[in-house]
Amino acid sequence: MRNLVEMIPGGVPVVVGLMLASLLLSSMVPIRPQMWLYPLVRQAVVMKIDYQTKNMLAQETPHFIIRYTPSDADMVAMVAEAAEAAYEPVTSALHYAPGKKTLILMHPDRQAMKQAYGWSGDASAMGFYWGGVIQILSPKAWMKNPSLNEFIATGPLAHEYTHLVLDHMARGNYSRWFTEGLAQYVEYRVNGYEWVTADNRLTGKLYTMDELDGDFDNLDNQALAYRQSLAAVRYIAEVHGEAKLTQVLTYLTKGEKINKAIEKSLGMDYGSYETMVNLWAQGNMKQYSKIAK
Repeated sequence: MRNLVEMIPGGVPVVVGLMLASLLLSSMVPIRPQMWLYPLVRQAVVMKIDYQTKNMLAQETPHFIIRYTPSDADMVAMVAEAAEAAYEPVTSALHYAPGKKTLILMHPDRQAMKQAYGWSGDASAMGFYWGGVIQILSPKAWMKNPSLNEFIATGPLAHEYTHLVLDHMARGNYSRWFTEGLAQYVEYRVNGYEWVTADNRLTGKLYTMDELDGDFDNLDNQALAYRQSLAAVRYIAEVHGEAKLTQVLTYLTKGEKINKAIEKSLGMDYGSYETMVNLWAQGNMKQYSKIAK
């Protein structure tokens, strides 16, 4: 997928201007300069995508703007209701709400979604968050008989909106494993959904935290990487308490890296955290072999 800079109207000159503005702002407050630049870059990307899709059909809700093609006119009301259903649980869990309405683009099929802005993600994904915008696959493209309750329970909106809210509050200061773990945790808390497969058992060889931190998207077993990321977040919330998870988020908004945010919040070093997560997950999370077929 193209990076944020490549998607900005005006390209490099605009980025240079944003960087100068960012550095001026950063001299006034004790926070990493890139955390001031990031929201400006993201907003520029949103503006570009908003312009590129201005001729699509649109429906607004209290917190979202949904754009879609004529073939999905019969789906937009359901998507709108599901988006609003995700709003309160996600913002309550993260104790943060974006100030502006979120743009949601609904693509009629997988090919259209894959072509969107150079997206090269998982071909089976039902949606993705990138650059301040949520993009989803039309429910008709993956549900046999689309219904609101099923779409809320198994669709991508709670998950992707969690990505967006974290992105806004932490200004890009988070690791890939943490945003995926948090999005799955909110999804689990709201809908009871867990992605459990034969490939992501937590009883075999696991990735280290260094591996999850270092190159999450290129790990060979993505199902396991996602499952471990959920375990790492659930351990914080369920063993140490929701207040500690909120504390981790607070440290991220202040510029701490994820390892330091966890160490300061839980009062343990990162290596001990890794050990405790793995032990807890093996005894407390679902395993594929235990699921009724």
